[in-house]
Amino acid sequence: MLIEFCVENFLSFKDLTTLSMVVAKSFKEHKDSHIIEAKNNNLNLLKSTIIYGNNASGKSNLLKAINFMKTTVLNSFRDALMENNERVFPLEKFALNTKNEKESSFFEVSFIQKGVKYRYGFEIDFNKIVAEWLYHTTSKEVYLFKRDLQNIEINKSAFKEGVGKKDDVKENVLFLSLLATLGKEISSNIVNWFKNINFINGISDSLHKDYTIEKLKSDKIFFNCVLQFLKYLEIANLSTTEKDTNKIDLERFGKEEKDELITYHRKYDENNILIDTIPFNFDKQESEGTKKLLYLLGPWYDALQNGKILIIDELDSRLHSHLTSKLIGFFHHFNKNSSQLICAVHDISLLNKETFRRDQIWFVEKNQFGASELYSLADFKTDKVRNKSAFDKNYLEGKYGAIPYFSFGEQLNGILYDKGKRKQI
Repeated sequence: MLIEFCVENFLSFKDLTTLSMVVAKSFKEHKDSHIIEAKNNNLNLLKSTIIYGNNASGKSNLLKAINFMKTTVLNSFRDALMENNERVFPLEKFALNTKNEKESSFFEVSFIQKGVKYRYGFEIDFNKIVAEWLYHTTSKEVYLFKRDLQNIEINKSAFKEGVGKKDDVKENVLFLSLLATLGKEISSNIVNWFKNINFINGISDSLHKDYTIEKLKSDKIFFNCVLQFLKYLEIANLSTTEKDTNKIDLERFGKEEKDELITYHRKYDENNILIDTIPFNFDKQESEGTKKLLYLLGPWYDALQNGKILIIDELDSRLHSHLTSKLIGFFHHFNKNSSQLICAVHDISLLNKETFRRDQIWFVEKNQFGASELYSLADFKTDKVRNKSAFDKNYLEGKYGAIPYFSFGEQLNGILYDKGKRKQI
């Protein structure tokens, strides 16, 4: 379970920025459905959070920062084994300030894994690990190891798996990744936590489409769940068809053949009596919204079944507001394995007290210096934001910021229609 994520000097985030999943104790709404009780750690966490902001405000960059940290943890050791041994991290620092060009980037995450609370982070430059640290909390927070460049201090009583290994790590390899590669228990548990973060691009289905199709073929429970969704889209049934790998298709020669989905729609006679069902090629004949919904259900089901963290950029694209709301509702009401959802959206209809608590709603906007700033609806004083406030109306009126302001007026009108300055075509 994610507690907090912090980032500094990455993409559009210049200063230290924190996304928190910790429940605001003073808020009482949706206590029975939107909250995970981490009893062993005396901590309550949110099942979901939603992020709003103008285009190019930094919503996607925040999610990319989490993904960058995950990718670095998982690939640090492997990528350092490249033949030229000149591993360069694909780091993108904040580009609009000369000071940031010379500084390292900061990433830190607090989370609970197998009942233990950890805090892990690192500072990174293009070609080296500047700092790295790992803490855990039992009765109080204790360090397991601390790293300053190649100097590593190990807690010999609490982190025995690190003893004797600090001289084996290269300057471009995370110490945690090295120990996990060697099969060390604590480090492997932490790396496995990162593996359980699943990122989805809400614009494209390409990276999770095959997973969903395979899940439909292998998991009967999932198949039946999908049918429950599709019946509201007037789809009577669903099946998968496998390509014949022995058949030569000259138009597709050399390309990998993929399984296909077939949907079935009801057919009626002139008296509107059901007489048959007609098969549709799912990818060619169904709407873009239907395709997104079905392919998204694979990772959605996986997260809820296995207690994963699902992070989706542009969740609402191609989906009706009601469908998006229903999907989010699954994480709130049918979430028995402490799964969490983090999503970036534009759909204002989701911004209401029936769907989210105030501490679940976040905004991103850029300041006058081009740096993204993240803040929560919970940060506003209660005289401005109450549980009964119309969140969507207040947001559109600019009371929370993070919305676009356009002022074109006569200047744009003149550019478009000033015939004296327009060239004749």
